Order: sequence, then structure tokens, then C-alpha cells
Amino acid sequence: MTDQSNYSHFLSNPVAKPPCRMINAQMYGFFVAGCEQKMQQYVDATLNLLATESTSFNVLGSTCLLTFTDIEKISSLTPPFSEHGWMQETDIIIWLPVAKMQGGDISHLYWYPAFISVNNIYALINGREAWGYNKYLCEYQMPATVSDAGAFSISLECFDVFNPDSKLAMHELLTIEQTQASTKENLLDNLSHFSKHVTDLFDAQIKGIDLSLLKQLLDGFIHPQMDQILFKQFPDGQGDKAVYQSVVHSPSLIKKIHQLKLLHNDFSLDVKALASFPLNDMFGIALGKQAVHLPFYVNMDFDQLGATQLLPVQG
Repeated sequence: MTDQSNYSHFLSNPVAKPPCRMINAQMYGFFVAGCEQKMQQYVDATLNLLATESTSFNVLGSTCLLTFTDIEKISSLTPPFSEHGWMQETDIIIWLPVAKMQGGDISHLYWYPAFISVNNIYALINGREAWGYNKYLCEYQMPATVSDAGAFSISLECFDVFNPDSKLAMHELLTIEQTQASTKENLLDNLSHFSKHVTDLFDAQIKGIDLSLLKQLLDGFIHPQMDQILFKQFPDGQGDKAVYQSVVHSPSLIKKIHQLKLLHNDFSLDVKALASFPLNDMFGIALGKQAVHLPFYVNMDFDQLGATQLLPVQG
């Protein structure tokens, strides 16, 4: 599709224009063991549908990142949408670290939000329509502050089993519980050590990668830019063909870090079996209780830029 019409922002259409600004985004992150083969199969079923002879995408290792992020205030930065108001949004995301391969070499590293659920319909519609985030509505629980020793959970209205008699209902997908109170950390110490800790985690799994590239990927959480890659598509009226399909890139520009700390706690992740969201089949995340690695907390302000196309549109 090379001849594109102007998008119609007709009355009652809730789609606003990027970029948007996020204020007081409190992110809790947990590195989780997955399966490299299953993660790659997910990438092949999405990003690599548009792979070319010279360009494709590979996952890095067998570790993914689970985040709970409570964003106090979001609003568009583009008039007239910047005058419409603001909203609170909570995102629960499973991120895959992905390498862009060109000619057999790694040319860039991205974070791929392969699973993402949010708490309000405005965020869902704008995220799916403008950026291509594969967003779903959820109910959730998370600590109000980093000093709170509360639990994390996410529930979704979905099918727990696929069966002609199954009725759509709310089901819990996963929970995270912490068994010790968090300890105070020094921001500057964490800024200098956070990337090294996580680089060491990935370096134990990935051989032959330039560590400066891996550091570029991980520094995105605390330095000016975090690169996101997305698979954006829309189906035709029969659900057989894609009327739009592309791989896009959207940077998160970090404006300010208010607080950053590594959480020296014991956390337990408990994953449930849901047919609609089979995390074990999708990413190789084990069902049941398991440990997480390098839990962290960051409170930041950032701008989410609009999405630009990386690979040609097909269909």
C-alpha cells in the first residue's frame, strides 16, 4: 500500500496524535526465564512475516522481561489533542530482547512488547490503532509505592480452556509475591551498576555478541532512549488477509529519572494456564511458581514518539 489517504479524525474518533508524554511512570521489572526456541517462534509468527533476504529478527537468549508500570498522567503533545485532557494508565508487558539482523550481522537491538495489557479503553484503542501495540484490557494489582510490600497480579476476560461450552470470564493469568521488605538504594550507584548486572545475566546465555550492543539495549531503561519494535497489522473483513502489515519502531525518550533501585527481595512468580494467553507456548515461561531475576524499580518521565516503518508494508 503505497498510496495512503489522510487519516480522518472525525468527531467521536478517540484516536489522538503522538507523541505523548508520560509523567510519574512507576515501573517494576522482573527478568523471567523463558525458552529461546519458543520466543523465536513467536518472533517468526509476527516480525519475521515481513523478513527479507537481507533483514530479519532474532531473539537474544532465553530471558524475557515482565514489567508492571503505573503511569500517573499521559497526554498527547500534539494540538488540538494536547488540549483534550489526560488519563492514568497501567501497562503490564512481557518484553522480548530482539536483534535486527542484516546480512547475517546484528545491526540494532530492540525491546519487543510481545504481550501487553492495559487498564483503560482509551489507551487500548490508541495503542493498537496508532502504534500497533497488541493491547488487551485487564484488571490488576500492584503496590502503591515501592516501600509497600504488596503483591502483583493480572486478570483478563478470556477463555481458560477452548471448548464450545466455554464462556468468556475473568481469569487470573499470573501473580508475583515478595517475601521481604525492599531495602533503600542509592540512585547514582544503581545508575552505574544496573546495566552491568543485566548484561551479565544475558552474557551467560548469549555467546559471540558485541557487549557494547547489549549494553545499548539495557541502557535504554536509564538513558535517553529505549527502542521499541512492534508488529502492526489489521485484518480484512473475513479475517483472512491483512489489509495493513508492517514492522515499526517507536522510541521512548527518557526525560527524567526520579528514582531507580534494585530490589533485593525474594520474589515468586506464579503463572496460570489460560488458553487465550498460553505464556508457556508463547514464550516458554513455565507454569506454576518460579523465581525471577534482578527485580528493579524505576520512576521516570518519558515521551513515547510516533511509530515509523522499518520494513515495507505488504498487502
